Amino acid sequence: MNLNEVITKTKLDYNTTERSNEEAKVIEIYGQMFSPNNIDNLTKEDFKSFLLLKNNKHWNGIHRQGNIITENMPKLREALKILLDESRPLNERLDYLFPKNKSNYIKGLGRAIVTPILMVVYPTKYGVYNTRSSEGLRKVNLKPTFNRGASFSEKYILINNVLNKLAVENEISLFALDEVWWKITEEEKPIEQDEAEAEELYTGFGLESHLRRFLVDNWEKTTLGKKYEILSEDGEIIGEEFNTKEAGSIDILAQDKKSNEWVVIELKKGRTSDAVVGQTLRYMGWIEENKIEDGEGVKGIIIVKEVDTKLKYSLSALKNKIKISCFEYNVQFKLDKIDV
Repeated sequence: MNLNEVITKTKLDYNTTERSNEEAKVIEIYGQMFSPNNIDNLTKEDFKSFLLLKNNKHWNGIHRQGNIITENMPKLREALKILLDESRPLNERLDYLFPKNKSNYIKGLGRAIVTPILMVVYPTKYGVYNTRSSEGLRKVNLKPTFNRGASFSEKYILINNVLNKLAVENEISLFALDEVWWKITEEEKPIEQDEAEAEELYTGFGLESHLRRFLVDNWEKTTLGKKYEILSEDGEIIGEEFNTKEAGSIDILAQDKKSNEWVVIELKKGRTSDAVVGQTLRYMGWIEENKIEDGEGVKGIIIVKEVDTKLKYSLSALKNKIKISCFEYNVQFKLDKIDV
């Protein structure tokens, strides 16, 4: 399906189903909630509600950074006031929140969250820039070329110009256009996440079947999180299920906070020992060919429930040759009785 066909189908969906009503509801509720005149009244619960797919209808997974983003609500409110202040040029606002070569103003508040907020407050002016829209634009050869070292503001302004041009030419809202990129990249609309699963992840408790997601959600609290940082771009985590396109998807791609050494992290999750070691080596090879710059290196980490004999032998053969280490994880669940 080409871009014109997908846009036509999306417009039809919005005209003949409840999608247009959903769009209106999301923009009405959250446009008012994030209105510059209402930011002082914004609560932690309000903000987190926007991050849930069941409420925003479009953006899956952004709830994971909710606890980190809302740690300092006065600072978050100040950031949102800056973001939404139309009396200031957009590049000036974004450069303040996303300073080049420095940490973002609010940790966790990346492009995948700020651009949807811009959209719901100013729905005819700003489109969404995230991994999904970036990949969609790339697939249809409309993604702009960025100068090396371009700031987030420079990239977003170019992306937003393309999105607005498409919306005007095809008489489609920017909200509906955002759904087009799901269809371009997945050939289906976002899959609704089970509410119990979303709540489970939201509160910080994970089952073994959600190990990767649980690790990412709680990264700062783990041993690995103290030394390594998951790869991100403009504040959006892109290192979870990092798609190399040639070698497969890396479970978690990170870098050493001090040395910038690349770290390929693979979860065994039922795979044979030979398979997980082989995949880790393949991904490390891809990193060496495509990511490493002068002075950088790459290492592998395998996370398992329990180390078996075959895995020990596989890792032993690599000892002192290739840097692959192994960690065991332990999931605990505890109930404490409260006397009332």
